[in-house]
Amino acid sequence: MVKVTPDPPLGDTPRDRAAVHRTIDRYLTKPHNLPTPEAGYFTPNADLSFEDALARASDLLNCAAATAHESADGLDGPSRALVHSVMHLIEMAKVMVDRSLDCLHPQ
Repeated sequence: MVKVTPDPPLGDTPRDRAAVHRTIDRYLTKPHNLPTPEAGYFTPNADLSFEDALARASDLLNCAAATAHESADGLDGPSRALVHSVMHLIEMAKVMVDRSLDCLHPQ
């Protein structure tokens, strides 16, 4: 078999060594300002009321259910069953959040 693409150069030039050192400095030696596990990646507004938080959680669950539903359309077999089980869990969580909202404002 004839190889059409040649092998890349070995890369032992001063320029390549400098690039390696920059990469090591960037990713391995300098501390990163990552969020603490307590803070997480999403922090709600401190002034958000309990009712508004539940309403937003309900909206987020609606989005998650729609995303799972669309994802299941292109699947079949065990993968589709798994996505449908996720949809079921999302819908159960949404029912509980909606019930909590109903308890805040009894009809």
